[in-house]
Amino acid sequence: MAVHMAMSIDMRNRTPLSGQQSLLILQNWFSSAFPIGAFSYSGGLETAIARGDVDDCDSLADWLRVSLLHGVAFNDAVLLRAAHSGEEVNDLCLALCAGAERHQETTELGAAFANLIRGTHGLDLSVGLGYPVAIGIAAQSLGIAVEATLVTFLQAVCMQQISVAVRAVPIGQLEGQRCLLALTPSVEAAVSRGLATETDSIGG
Repeated sequence: MAVHMAMSIDMRNRTPLSGQQSLLILQNWFSSAFPIGAFSYSGGLETAIARGDVDDCDSLADWLRVSLLHGVAFNDAVLLRAAHSGEEVNDLCLALCAGAERHQETTELGAAFANLIRGTHGLDLSVGLGYPVAIGIAAQSLGIAVEATLVTFLQAVCMQQISVAVRAVPIGQLEGQRCLLALTPSVEAAVSRGLATETDSIGG
């Protein structure tokens, strides 16, 4: 059954956000201080570190490039864009979860995000939304541009993963920042592809 969103306020009476206001909201949503528990998940990176697949800055960057352009992060980008466009993609989002841990991650983050959006922005997001779907619906409802949302979302994915590697490899803070800068072209490419990719082109 498709999950729909109902808003508790009349959006016609909402003052449009300025570009600066949109940026401030996005920076807050994807800040480590936004209490949705994203730090609890590594997206499989801890396993890759334990196997020795990721053991330095270069292998970490390679791991993240695959995720951004072909993996989970890319799927999430496409789903976020689709939800922002008004497509009902929550069932697909949950179906694409490769295992129980991934399903738990996207539903728990989605629930925590939705609860905070209800309390801070007055948007009544439905229960059961996957994390990228909840973000896309919230951003569209507030009038935040999809491209800006995708850029900040994907950079936040990279920062979270790099934070895991800084602690677990460890690679150190400076190498972590170098890795983040090196990933800029991949983030830009993922945004462009995410905007142009239809949901029936992605898979688990």
